[in-house]
Amino acid sequence: MKTNTLISGFAIALALVSCKKNDTKRTSESYSTETTVTDENGKIDSMTTTSAEKEVDGKKTTSVSFPYKASDGSRAKATFLSDGKAKTITIEANNMKYVLDFKKATPTGELYERNTISAEASEDSLLISQGNNVIHLAKVK
Repeated sequence: MKTNTLISGFAIALALVSCKKNDTKRTSESYSTETTVTDENGKIDSMTTTSAEKEVDGKKTTSVSFPYKASDGSRAKATFLSDGKAKTITIEANNMKYVLDFKKATPTGELYERNTISAEASEDSLLISQGNNVIHLAKVK
């Protein structure tokens, strides 16, 4: 009797452990890329804007990337990410990546901050500040 109870208890425990939950998520993704080639004063330049929309179980995440250029000719990429609850900006330049959180809307755009770095994004420019160092980036057109 004890053996039968022990064997059946072991079989039930084994069955419970071996059952896996089949977790399926509804997912949809869409991507778009637009490349514009411009010719200014004999210089040919291109700008690629990338946007992506991802929806997982009804939660929508949108990201849009824009290229920027500093006055010294160096380039940076800014990716704006919004998931409906929070907004962030990721700035990539000089093999560095900075992620800043949305703080508030300004009359000309939006203000993002994290730690000692802040960035004010407007329609065609990005102003990055860290201490006394201020970097002005213009959207590549």
